[in-house]
Amino acid sequence: MIKKLEAVIFDFDGTIVDTEKTYYEVMSELIKKHTNIELDIINYIKNVPGTSAEQCKKYIMSTYDMSEEKYSKLEKDLTSMYDRFIKSPLLPYIEDTFKLLIANNIKIGVASNGSLEHIIDGLKEHNLYNYVDDIVTKYDVENGKPAPDIYLAAAYRLGVSIENCIAVEDSKPGSLAATSAGAYLILQPNEITKYFDFSDIKFNKINCNLYEEIKKIIKEQ
Repeated sequence: MIKKLEAVIFDFDGTIVDTEKTYYEVMSELIKKHTNIELDIINYIKNVPGTSAEQCKKYIMSTYDMSEEKYSKLEKDLTSMYDRFIKSPLLPYIEDTFKLLIANNIKIGVASNGSLEHIIDGLKEHNLYNYVDDIVTKYDVENGKPAPDIYLAAAYRLGVSIENCIAVEDSKPGSLAATSAGAYLILQPNEITKYFDFSDIKFNKINCNLYEEIKKIIKEQ
């Protein structure tokens, strides 16, 4: 158990906002449009969620034997759907949990392999941006998730000890990053990332009511 909870650091995609489901739906449509092949959900999940745009591009090009020119056309379609990602719904308990943390003077961080613009736009869409103390992305560190760099940088920039931080994650790469850094991990798989094999992940809690769980931890301080 955490001796003194100083901060909660959230992944963004699939943890705060349900973009992983949206991204899968969009990529399914686009792969079908550009290759006439159905996207394999299990293979997709093993290679894309929790990674990065670069990793997704590499996976799609390799799996569907796409040239740079063909992928550029798919990417153009993907970019045109940006608003669809930003308007993805919040995941359960997020807004109430943010308010709980603010009320108890506990810092809120975001640690993500995604882009800063995407995260800020998504937070603003749901009126959560002003709650967040800092955002760290893979572009701020040497190594993105599953390396621990993002979480260590987030704790440092928040001015807290990583051992006094809860990490909230939905994917295997993110979970590995959080546990490697030394954070207390609450694992909240969503409709897409629930297909990951988490058997080797040392999480502290999984599939819980995030608000009630964090409220309990705060009361035990």
